[in-house]
Amino acid sequence: MSKDSYKTKYFKELNSLRFIGFIGIFFGHVFFSNSSEIINSKIYATLFSYGKILGFISIDSFFVLSSFLITWKALEEIKFTNTFQFKNFLIRRSLRIWPLYFLIVFLGFSLEYFRSYYFLESEKLPSLWNFILFILNYDIIKNGYNFLFFMVFMWSISVEEQFYIFWAITIKWFYKYLFGISFLIIFISLIFRIYFINDPNSLNFHTLSALGNFGIGALTAIVAFKNTNFVNKLQSLTRNTILFFYLIIFTFFILMPSLLENNFFIVTQRVLFSIFFSFIILEQSYCDNSLLKFSRIKYFNFFGKISYGLYCYHGIIITIVIQMSGFLSESLLNSLVLYPIIIFVSTLMISQLSFKFYESKFLNFKSKFSFLSSN
Repeated sequence: MSKDSYKTKYFKELNSLRFIGFIGIFFGHVFFSNSSEIINSKIYATLFSYGKILGFISIDSFFVLSSFLITWKALEEIKFTNTFQFKNFLIRRSLRIWPLYFLIVFLGFSLEYFRSYYFLESEKLPSLWNFILFILNYDIIKNGYNFLFFMVFMWSISVEEQFYIFWAITIKWFYKYLFGISFLIIFISLIFRIYFINDPNSLNFHTLSALGNFGIGALTAIVAFKNTNFVNKLQSLTRNTILFFYLIIFTFFILMPSLLENNFFIVTQRVLFSIFFSFIILEQSYCDNSLLKFSRIKYFNFFGKISYGLYCYHGIIITIVIQMSGFLSESLLNSLVLYPIIIFVSTLMISQLSFKFYESKFLNFKSKFSFLSSN
């Protein structure tokens, strides 16, 4: 098959889903206050509780989406070239992740240095090697996350990088068993979560705990890529059927505070919501009768393109606003409305500038390491 005779699939809806995923993470971090009166108010407590839940499951949605996309692109590459270029895959991922990641790491350690130099109070950061080797999540499991707020976010990038290497090895040398290995890592994830059911840090931050997210994403890509009948059935789903599935997802989310008191749900929740996320990816990408294509919402596509910057920078903006909030009077309006708006707008602005003047310089090199277009 010649290069000109095969056109890779572009999932135009995925950028919008990335932005929606960021919004969930944003709401998991953006509510804060030092006032016990505000913290104990019913509306704040409710938004804070659901925000935390939404934050964690939104990170899982990024894992699912990432696994889906890299698996799909790998399947395309193998179909097109009859091989998988291991080195080029890792270079492409590095060009996307590393420039901004190491900029944030540099900023974090620079801030720690200046704080210590001027004898200002600060929480000591984990060893630099945890960031360089992408193993921060394991340090957090062992020592907790009581350090510079925006640096804590780097744990999820550690998990992603670990999976990229594992999955690239799997695709390169164990491609024939890709379907079975996807099931296997889901099973491993469930067993891990059973064993560490009473260890919240391991459940939240360990790579093995998140393997279910990646496994579901990979299975979704494999089935959609290889099963034409499955895709045809997706395309013909009625609006009522799609609405029914979304109502199920919404119901589970609303019931999460109660469900999280059940050990069986704690074990299975990441896999369950990964299935929900996979449905959303497929519904948005293939269904002809969608209730709403998120990409039709103005600016969602662009905001999705800069979603990695939104994720990395919003922690910095939150850290700054927390410091500045000491000069303002505490109020419920500030905590629930004013601060979130300031943080959101500021994050959008800095992320756009970063993408245009910094990240894009590296992204332009990605095409040199692939015959395939990429999202």
